[in-house]
Amino acid sequence: MKKIKCAIIGYGYWGINIAKSLDKWGLFEIETIFDEDISRIKEAQKLYQFKIYSSYEEILKNDAIEAIFIITPPQTHYQLAKKAIMAEKHLFVEKPLTTNLKEAYELYELASQRNLKIHCDHVFLYSPAVGYLKSNIESFGELVYIHSRRINLGLFQSNVDVIWDLAIHDLSIIDALVGLEIKKVSTFSKKYQSYPNDALANISIELESGIIATISVSWLSPIKVREMIIGGSKKSAVYDDVQRDKIRIYDAGVVIKDEFDKDTLFAKMVEYRLGQEEVPNLPSYMSLDASIETFYHMILQNGPSNRDHVLRVIEALEIISKA
Repeated sequence: MKKIKCAIIGYGYWGINIAKSLDKWGLFEIETIFDEDISRIKEAQKLYQFKIYSSYEEILKNDAIEAIFIITPPQTHYQLAKKAIMAEKHLFVEKPLTTNLKEAYELYELASQRNLKIHCDHVFLYSPAVGYLKSNIESFGELVYIHSRRINLGLFQSNVDVIWDLAIHDLSIIDALVGLEIKKVSTFSKKYQSYPNDALANISIELESGIIATISVSWLSPIKVREMIIGGSKKSAVYDDVQRDKIRIYDAGVVIKDEFDKDTLFAKMVEYRLGQEEVPNLPSYMSLDASIETFYHMILQNGPSNRDHVLRVIEALEIISKA
């Protein structure tokens, strides 16, 4: 199996995870790890052996490096990615690909002209839980709503607001399950004290399909919550990413009161409460590992891109931010 020589740009929280995954599976050979903060490079040297480069531009001049992993703040992605494409490098980019839709289209067009691959790491697309939901979503009947909470304490981002930091994950999952054609949206967001970016937001979306999606995101919660509830006419599900059993399926659907007389409604409500609970047995693998493997096969086997998905999510983020 061919190893693809690569460079990791950015060795923060997610860059550390990227390096671990690359080192573990051996699909890619880490030529270098680069960060503008020299202390981060020194931390990486404690775990990995790699060549030190003086600048990003010097890395791009090395023709032996085929792929660049951009794991830097979102506002830097466009310029770093464009330079890499012009240097004939394949790209793995931490979400979001860019902070506006026009730049994202430009990057994909430039990469296409040079027969290069761009893989944006919407990591939940590759999780066993989302894969299960996607494969079984038709068994839920007519979907009525999706309600999501993604909250934590203290992880304030200086370069994006809470919607671009957290809600992007929920939008990615929603698009994977039911599409993301937005009919109406309303957004309430709020800053915290003098911090420059919105720290909490409540988003209500009506999709063209009629499904209602509500997303609550916050950096101000005392606990970490990663929960999505999906309600259909036949079944419902709770997807909780912080639990060991990430999915629970309830064999009872949403009760529409106006369809029943009182006695029938009572029987239906009892049925709903007593609905059988199922905990599916999910495959055991890391979403990030699967995302990186997807990128590897994109390069070597011309595998499919998540381009359209990425563009839909960025477009949705722009719509929500303007609402």
